[in-house]
Amino acid sequence: MGTSILQKDTVVGIDGKAFRLTRKVEDHVWQLEELKTGRISERTIDELLGLYASQALVFVNSKNDQLHPPADHGHREIPDELWAAAKLRRLYVNAILDLPNTESVVADAVKKAWEKAGLTKKPPHAVTVMEWKRLYLAAGRDILALVAQPAKKGNRQRRIPSQIQAIIVSAVDTVYMTRERKTLQDTLDKAIFLTIAENRLLPDGLKLALPTRRMVWRVVNQIPAFDRHAARYGRTAATKKFRSVLGHRVTSHALERAEIDHTPLDMFVVDDSTGLPLGRPWLTVCIDDFTRCVLGIHIGFEPPSYLTVARCLRHAFVPKASMKTLYPGVTNAWNAFGVMRSLVVDNGLEFHCKSLEVACFSLGIEIHYSARKTPWFKGKVERFQGTLNRAVAHGQPGTTFSNILDKDDYVPTDHAVVSLSKLKEIVHIWIVDVYHQKPHRTLMLSPDMAWQSTVAAEDIPLPDDLGRLDAILGRAESRKLTHKGVEVDGLFYNSPELASLRMKLGSKLDVEVRIDGGDVGQVIVLAPDQSTMFRVPALAASYAKGLTSWQHRVCKRYALRELQKYDPASWLEAKEKIAQIIREEFMHKRQKTRTKIARFQNSAGTQTSTPETPAEFPTLPDTTVNVLPPTLFRVVPQERALPRTPDAIPLTSSGAARRFKPVFRERNPSSGSDEAEAA
Repeated sequence: MGTSILQKDTVVGIDGKAFRLTRKVEDHVWQLEELKTGRISERTIDELLGLYASQALVFVNSKNDQLHPPADHGHREIPDELWAAAKLRRLYVNAILDLPNTESVVADAVKKAWEKAGLTKKPPHAVTVMEWKRLYLAAGRDILALVAQPAKKGNRQRRIPSQIQAIIVSAVDTVYMTRERKTLQDTLDKAIFLTIAENRLLPDGLKLALPTRRMVWRVVNQIPAFDRHAARYGRTAATKKFRSVLGHRVTSHALERAEIDHTPLDMFVVDDSTGLPLGRPWLTVCIDDFTRCVLGIHIGFEPPSYLTVARCLRHAFVPKASMKTLYPGVTNAWNAFGVMRSLVVDNGLEFHCKSLEVACFSLGIEIHYSARKTPWFKGKVERFQGTLNRAVAHGQPGTTFSNILDKDDYVPTDHAVVSLSKLKEIVHIWIVDVYHQKPHRTLMLSPDMAWQSTVAAEDIPLPDDLGRLDAILGRAESRKLTHKGVEVDGLFYNSPELASLRMKLGSKLDVEVRIDGGDVGQVIVLAPDQSTMFRVPALAASYAKGLTSWQHRVCKRYALRELQKYDPASWLEAKEKIAQIIREEFMHKRQKTRTKIARFQNSAGTQTSTPETPAEFPTLPDTTVNVLPPTLFRVVPQERALPRTPDAIPLTSSGAARRFKPVFRERNPSSGSDEAEAA
């Protein structure tokens, strides 16, 4: 680093501009000349010292008005042998420091210093010592200027012919820098092939030497690491690998920020009654950012949708008062609940819907969407899902392993023994009694203790009205209210209250309907001014009560295909036929069909992981369908595929023509059943 003095001809930098101290006009006033423009200014010595103390003034340390960069060893650990050599050089420089730069005078002084030191076989040349002196003084008597830099020795100019260089670069671009991720040897082979092809066109005296592996490696190594990774693995992978945390969101209290996400559990579960493997259930988790406490969960076979998000959020908002009654094995209390201030989600379709915006904005929740393919923006819930999978699913009978390469010949369906109800109980016990009680390495205390120490129960924000909360969390749609009531998915809903509303405001009204995807037996109708809400039952109550939206669509498709009818009576008949078929054929169904059966069977309200589900989410009665028939899941030809809208009902000009053409596969005659199975 060295030292400098505020004296004549000293060059300093002030606010990015270089100045030279030209003369001292008064005892405490210096005249400065800007090197670029020649402009003269005056500053007192106190001003200069103040600028230096605030790091606004730096010394340039050059009498030639050129800024010399510091030696490479300025911020590195210097090897002992280089440090000893630098001290010896400093000894010779100090011997001639006050002498004129005359070779004979310097040679005598250097010889005396060498004889006194007695460390080398011969003294350095006088010219060499004078060069050391120049570097030493230019650096402000900094010994680092005398430290040898062996890395800069030798020829550092490229000695590969330009033609060979161009061939190697072409081979690297077309072979190595591709998504196929070919090896360095493949790149070398390509470069050799191109060189041989080029030599065929050259005379004998101008033929090119064949490239070597080292030449190819040097060209590859000159490409920035990010560009290499992006070319071979994709830009998204490169962004993830080379990302840099320059700042992150810091929370200061509970419920300030929460994260929500879905994941399939790495475990096959079996049916509670038959013991047959059903498949991998989905887990939806909402976790608090500050305390790491789990606010709410949902477990079921319903794929990620607004229904699963709404059930998880409802579980997060409401106190878990009845949890120990439903799961007696849980020892501790689940203290975490309440309405968060912001919710972090990804870009799944279930999060980009108006219903979620209405629900969150009605409760004062801000929705923060993470960027595309950036899971680290909600890393806490991502890490928790992995931790839960490893703790609950991995190593247990029926595990599917997170990596398919770890499975070998292990067949999860042959070893699955845990039922869905037991899995829910296990997850609750692990969250409440293990995860919440175990000290977190970042918090240095358990999540439950962090929650209780930062928030009091009376300070937790809660929804004003649970009944209205159910309306807010429902799927929002606009409908026309007439003398028939409102129509949703082919079902009509009406009540005396709606008749009174029509008498008061008009015969036809535009109203907003909130639909609970877990029970189509009733909907919530909001008055045009949204000041009043009405719970309206379905007119076909015997059919719709306790039925989910997905189950309703299944029954409609079956009635349309098999019964050639499209009305509530045919849908009720379809329910009974489906139940009868499944009772006869359930044991013969394949695994994929049983997974859909599990979704149908466990879609009702009390079958979810939310134990606090209110009475507005009734379960299917005993007479409802528990499993699916083999004809419900057909292959739709590509050219006739329908849009993936949940309410799309295929109809033709004839009214209810068959739109889904089934594809059958013959059973083996020895299988004991002659019925064709859907592919």
